[in-house]
Amino acid sequence: MGEFDESNLEQSGNWTGDSGDNHSVAGRARVRAQLQSDIEAFLQGGGTIQEVGTAFQADPLRKVGTGFNGRTA
Repeated sequence: MGEFDESNLEQSGNWTGDSGDNHSVAGRARVRAQLQSDIEAFLQGGGTIQEVGTAFQADPLRKVGTGFNGRTA
């Protein structure tokens, strides 16, 4: 998987909620349409999407050591 390209984030849709009605049916439809457009542009630019299983988990949490700079006494 390649690195995330942040260069085109500003070109992406208006996800900040400036429209004020993102929770209405019409607002959600606009968000879905923008998401679909963004996905299509990503794929046309050579991006790939990988499906992961529903049982996928990130690395388990590690217990934080109690010491200076992570060193134990």
